[in-house]
Amino acid sequence: MYKNPISPNTYSKLNKDKSINKYFKSDSVGKCMKLIDDYYQSTDNFCKLGWENYYLTEERKNRLNDIYKELREEQQEVLGVDLSDYIFYRVLGQTYNGYVAELNILKELKESFPKLDFIKATYELDEKYFTDFEVYTGGLLIFGGQIKPISYLYMSTPYQKRAKENHKRQRDEYVKKFNVPHYLLYYDENGLYEKENICNKINTILALKNNTI
Repeated sequence: MYKNPISPNTYSKLNKDKSINKYFKSDSVGKCMKLIDDYYQSTDNFCKLGWENYYLTEERKNRLNDIYKELREEQQEVLGVDLSDYIFYRVLGQTYNGYVAELNILKELKESFPKLDFIKATYELDEKYFTDFEVYTGGLLIFGGQIKPISYLYMSTPYQKRAKENHKRQRDEYVKKFNVPHYLLYYDENGLYEKENICNKINTILALKNNTI
């Protein structure tokens, strides 16, 4: 996993500056989640170095360098090395960390339910239905889900609330489309949050399925 390479104060200051968000949109740095998903699907050795090599094409290197130059003009009180590290961590580091966290949660669930298939969703499915993974038993889809850090649970700014409302709409559309439940899972530094509750939900789905056979 990548670690934040700059001081917490500097990192917090930059993160809170909404004026720089435009530099990190998909039309600027690329659709990072799609790119890392493409990388994951293309290799048997998913790792940080491989991700860096996959992402850092000459074109994207130049774009990150352009972002650095623009931030240097706007953030003159921040050291150049800190800006460079911040850009790298925000674009490559956080993308990788989030993806690995999702894979780790799926691995944790697989250990609890070894007979179920936990399948990482495609980028397209995630974009349309806010869905990180789907779960199958005997080839039958039984539920879908989204994995988020615990901080998502407490997001409460007007912008964040609107985003969460849109996510809820996407999840509802998934349920309607595939006629299965959709769960929102959280993780913290200890792994899957409220794991017992999630496992109980899965056991309930399996019990209901068995009763209908």
